Amino acid sequence: MGTEGSGFALRFFETGPDRGGCGTLPFLVARPRIDIGPDGLVRPSDDAKDRLRRRYGAFELALDLPGVVVLRGESHARLQMAGEILNRMSVMEIINIVATSHWRGDLHVVSSEATRVLVFDQGALKGARSDAPVDRLGEVLFRGGFLDRTQLQTLVKETGEKRLGELAVERGYLDAAQLYQALQRQAEETFFNALLMADGFYAFLVDDDDEDPASATVHLSVQGLLMEGVQRIDEMALFQERVPSTALCPKPVPDAPPPKKLDDAATRLLAMCDGDRSIDELGRLTGLGEFGATKAVYQLIQQKLVTLQAARRVDPSRVVALVARFNEILQDIFLAVATYGGLAQTRATLDAWIQGSGYGPYFGEGVDDFGAIDGEFVAKALEGVEMDAPLEALHQALHELAAFALFSATTALPRDQELALARDVNARLKAIRIE
Repeated sequence: MGTEGSGFALRFFETGPDRGGCGTLPFLVARPRIDIGPDGLVRPSDDAKDRLRRRYGAFELALDLPGVVVLRGESHARLQMAGEILNRMSVMEIINIVATSHWRGDLHVVSSEATRVLVFDQGALKGARSDAPVDRLGEVLFRGGFLDRTQLQTLVKETGEKRLGELAVERGYLDAAQLYQALQRQAEETFFNALLMADGFYAFLVDDDDEDPASATVHLSVQGLLMEGVQRIDEMALFQERVPSTALCPKPVPDAPPPKKLDDAATRLLAMCDGDRSIDELGRLTGLGEFGATKAVYQLIQQKLVTLQAARRVDPSRVVALVARFNEILQDIFLAVATYGGLAQTRATLDAWIQGSGYGPYFGEGVDDFGAIDGEFVAKALEGVEMDAPLEALHQALHELAAFALFSATTALPRDQELALARDVNARLKAIRIE
């Protein structure tokens, strides 16, 4: 807040009808600038104009205080409480007031990153809406293991008259009961994510009209959610000391002592730990979600049953498949050379090039009798490599190997055979791409 030119830059709240096809999100203008000049004229920035166009209509000046202007529009909704989020405790304290007062209405929690709306009625959470991608139903179904990423993307493209949840049920990815559970989890996760918002603004709107049936998807005790939310915040702070990232992969400890009093979640997750699956992936496969999987992994680490390691930077199966495609070309080069008796010399030349080029640690001592390299050896060698785009680097190295093999074969082939082989090899090399 401050002065600039002839006007004042003020925080600007408005309450009123939601127009412009934006549903109920957002209602609070928190970032765009609006200048009020000494002549009393309001001069919105371009961003503010875009927002205000959705709120066209007649407004009355409800409140003007230093730093705050409230305009009230022709709407049944009444602004019961509004203010600024000062720290991570703000939203929790506000929700506690709403719950203990048994207020009925919508709490809008707005930051620069997301807008979340929590629907309350008599101490219960009746629904939740959010424009944050992490809170979308599709992401909840993905994290819950009901959909993989490809299935989710397909359903999103097909949403129109039918909602994503309905389509998921129709396709058999889950049943109606599971969909309801997913909607409940979506509301819970939106609630917990709202608790974590440490800056922005909030407003509680009371609507005297009948409750919108579309917003009443759940009925959850707010006090129970607050208790769990506080527990989550405290536990996540504890977990992060041992589990700094959910991208890490739990690996079973060889000859670990028998587990002691593991809960069902940790027992189930331990059975799926292989050092390759990340905590995120394990959360999806077990249906525990990010928080549940993190909690289970923390328990396993405490009992020294697993250790955490970085995810492999490259999929071994993709390495083996890529090497196999180049091996087909190398073997055809060797076959052509063998026809004219130059196989031993070509193989010795190629082995020497592999060692001299520095690729020996990744390709092995050299090629086999048929001109191929060991794909499993290559995959194993790349496991511990720290580099950006290792698969792309391997693709380039294999191109170099095939090109040198073709060059080495030229001394053993007649000119016409050399040209024919070169055309064939070059065409096939161009066709090999990283998928």
